[in-house]
Amino acid sequence: MLEAVLFDYGDTLLEFHFDEDVWLGKLREMLVAAGGPPERAPDLRAELRRRFDAVTADPDDHAELIYEEVVAEALAACGTPVGPELVRAAIEAEHRGWASARHLHAEAHWLLEEVRARGLRIAIVSNTFDPPDLLRADLAAEGVTERVDAIVFSSGVGRRKPAPEIYRAALDELGVEPENALFVGDRVREDIQGPAALGMRTCLVTYFRFDGGDHGLADAVAASPAEVLAAVDMVVAADEPGKL
Repeated sequence: MLEAVLFDYGDTLLEFHFDEDVWLGKLREMLVAAGGPPERAPDLRAELRRRFDAVTADPDDHAELIYEEVVAEALAACGTPVGPELVRAAIEAEHRGWASARHLHAEAHWLLEEVRARGLRIAIVSNTFDPPDLLRADLAAEGVTERVDAIVFSSGVGRRKPAPEIYRAALDELGVEPENALFVGDRVREDIQGPAALGMRTCLVTYFRFDGGDHGLADAVAASPAEVLAAVDMVVAADEPGKL
């Protein structure tokens, strides 16, 4: 019986517009916050990108990077060795700078409220290296926190989707078994294959981006939040005929 719906966040409930020039500007702000020379921003970008690429080089290694350590190493490589307080200040400066690039879907609140109205619990399960407290503050400001029961980030668990630990962390917090949960997300590997391997049912969303994986692996495909809700209702009806 369906008891919970787990949502990915980026490109599922929220769209993030990445821009290289904007990133370079945020790295200048990061350097200033750390007491470093802003003109080294291109070097800092190269150092960070090299470390990001190392994380994704092995598709079977799902360990999340520790962003504080990565930023400290990258700053030092650019001639700005700093302690934890300045590293944190640098990360906060960069994070603030991306606020205008984050856009919650206009129907995100409606979707969460409709899922909750069906008596289902809700979790956010997202891959991100940003510090969890900064992300939780974003969710609270966007009105998401009050509409969900659990929030799990890979930066808090130390493991990235499709590692089973991150899904289990959310399921444990909800008190729900995998077979009683539906996972909704935009990536076939992380949001369909990973959850399905644990026994969850799945819904692939395509309204923010179109994943190149096999869409046939998902139990449902949704081109809008309304279609996500229809997929939820379909699972509820299959589990409890006559309920809806």
